[in-house]
Amino acid sequence: MRWSQTFAIAITVSAMMVLASARDSEDAGTLRQYADKLGFGVGTVIQPRFWNQQPLFKPTLAREFNHAVSIVVMRFTQPERGRFDFDSVDSDKQFAREHHMKLFGAALVYRNDSSPDWLHYERADCGGWSSRELDQILKEHIQTLVRRGGDDFYAWEVVNEPLAPGHNGCWARVLGQDEMIAKASQYAREANPHVLLALNDTFGQAGVDREKTDAFFELIRRVRKLGAQIDVAGCQLHLELRQLHPGYVDEFKYFLEQARKNNVQVQVTEMDVYQGPEGAIPEAYAKQKEVFYNIVHTCLKDSNCTSFTVWGIQDDLTWLRTHKDLLDANPVLFDGQYRKKPAYFGVLEALKEGR
Repeated sequence: MRWSQTFAIAITVSAMMVLASARDSEDAGTLRQYADKLGFGVGTVIQPRFWNQQPLFKPTLAREFNHAVSIVVMRFTQPERGRFDFDSVDSDKQFAREHHMKLFGAALVYRNDSSPDWLHYERADCGGWSSRELDQILKEHIQTLVRRGGDDFYAWEVVNEPLAPGHNGCWARVLGQDEMIAKASQYAREANPHVLLALNDTFGQAGVDREKTDAFFELIRRVRKLGAQIDVAGCQLHLELRQLHPGYVDEFKYFLEQARKNNVQVQVTEMDVYQGPEGAIPEAYAKQKEVFYNIVHTCLKDSNCTSFTVWGIQDDLTWLRTHKDLLDANPVLFDGQYRKKPAYFGVLEALKEGR
């Protein structure tokens, strides 16, 4: 056999192997198929800036996920006092209904910079609002938004990142941090008694910091004494491979244990894994796959851990590039062409193994 024939056969065999691999990938099923069988939530965030610009965004979202995060911060939903903009909420609801998905609203209370300009939170006196005035604004906003969401929203993030210094800004300064959390949850519960109410925080890039975990559950106990309605402990896992603790899985298990002791379920509300600069971590994407597998596997083995959300649908759209200037970040399950990465199959393997 001549060299040219051998080469041609090799190319043909290689092409056949690629096609077979692609077929095997499709035959493997989707994240959603296996999550639905388990009654487990698997989600990602809706990014309105992109999902009408990228033809593959919506089909991938509908095919792979049964939950989605709807961004509902006050800056967007009440841009002027008393005037609500429900375009994104209604659009998300319509998409969720068409594709039999459920929505997680994030967040009813967050930072000063997520609040509308008319509150004037940039001022040293927080706009000069009295606690009574601001309490009424908080109540009207939360109840209007939660009622509009209806039962298409299965959960609301009542307050996001309450332990980050200054993060809840003027809301906490004027109303009192604990009192504000208690009131916000009560107003949401009044507006819809059927939805889950979450308190959510981030626990470090190296794992799940135990000291912060203890402080978080102490906060839950404290605000409950004030009447807070908290059903879900939200755990953000924005991890970086270069910083990752060897015991990160045990740290996550500790978080799960504390949640069970405090009678709240756990949802992994935001997860991505920054692989680091090129060459910094040997076999970085295999390691990234392992981390995603370990977290989802650990979550699934605890019946009190009910959902997992990856923070971003594909690498090119990650917040680590747009907000953190990590332009080499490839931290999620699909690459910029919506191709499944090793990390995707890490999550899929965990779902296939089940609870």
